Amino acid sequence: MYARVMSTDLKKDLIDEAAAEWKTHIAPFKGSGMERAYMLVDRATGKYLSITIWESEEKQRSNATSPGQTAGRDTMTAKYFERAPTPGGYEIVAVIE
Repeated sequence: MYARVMSTDLKKDLIDEAAAEWKTHIAPFKGSGMERAYMLVDRATGKYLSITIWESEEKQRSNATSPGQTAGRDTMTAKYFERAPTPGGYEIVAVIE
C-alpha cells in the first residue's frame, strides 16, 4: 500500500466549504486504486492535510496526473488554499485496523 499526503494552509473561513468540495473531488478515485481518503484540518491555524491510501504507488502516480485529479486540485487551490499543496508519498509499512 501507498499513501499520498498533501499539505498546505486553508482559508480558515472556508474550511467547511472546502471539506464538502474535497469529498466530491476525491470520491471518484475510489474505484481506480484509491482505498481510503482522509482530510485533516486544524481549525485554529488552517493547517490542512489530505491523506489518500492507494493499492500501490503506480496506481497513485497514474491518478495524480489524470485530468480529473489535476482539475480538482487546481480548483481547490484557487478557491480554498493559501498556496498550492505540497505532495509527499510514503510506503505504508505497518497498519493497525
